[in-house]
Amino acid sequence: MGKPSNSSTKEQRKSARKALLSNAIFISLNVTSKLASTIDLSEEGVSLNLTSPLKIGQVCAITFDVPIGDATQRALISGKVASCIEKGPEEFRVGIHFGQVDQTSKELIHLALDKHLKVSV
Repeated sequence: MGKPSNSSTKEQRKSARKALLSNAIFISLNVTSKLASTIDLSEEGVSLNLTSPLKIGQVCAITFDVPIGDATQRALISGKVASCIEKGPEEFRVGIHFGQVDQTSKELIHLALDKHLKVSV
């Protein structure tokens, strides 16, 4: 299998990314789920570490914990795979561009980005 390709420059995030290390679950349209971990988060999307590649353009849902103070709350957001980069054997960095975001998850992400997460380098 060849290396997954990067997305085009147009697909890149427009807002600052902030580090978020959390367990996540990636769910595809055919209800296949994959364990993942988050790398960083922005208002428009999230980066995940996965052990297998994903197809760019694939529609999905992602659930992950967002820190709020000393607690965490779970977000569930639909999105689309925007990039997939092979980082090593069974290690892929996958960029997910958010699609539909319910108001509660939107507020949760905004609060975490504004008050609780540090800028990613």
